[in-house]
Amino acid sequence: MSRIIITLVIAFLATPAMADTVTAGTMTPFADDSGATESVKNECGFETRLPKYVQSYAKKAGVKVALTSDALDGVEGKVLYMTTTNIFAPGGGGYSGAKSATVEGKLMENGEVIGTFSDHRRALMGMMPGTCSMLKRVAKIIGKDIGEWLANPSMDAKLGDAH
Repeated sequence: MSRIIITLVIAFLATPAMADTVTAGTMTPFADDSGATESVKNECGFETRLPKYVQSYAKKAGVKVALTSDALDGVEGKVLYMTTTNIFAPGGGGYSGAKSATVEGKLMENGEVIGTFSDHRRALMGMMPGTCSMLKRVAKIIGKDIGEWLANPSMDAKLGDAH
């Protein structure tokens, strides 16, 4: 019996402690001047994949992210706002060159900004066969950057290739 208790205590101590929950939207909107084409908006799912990747990588960094389709305004606690401010994704997959995206965001706590970031990443031609596959890779990399940043947010952070 004591072995079971010791094992449970060790497992509990080995599990990273989750900080306060961060609430984020299930969609990361494109800015009006982002350059996102209708085919990218309708076919690639960048705006819905990104929050899921942020949630997954934040969890690995010890931060719980709760995604909601409700409006974020008025949510108490920590709230992550993200916007895709630039996306370059001409059709033609790897044949038309690299695909890239820039996502900007802010982390607020009870109405006060406690962190901001800009993250830029790209997928090089030849890495993936299609435009949407390349954008999926970009979303995954950006999601990892932001998820890890949430564990130690800072002001004016330049993530990925945004340096």
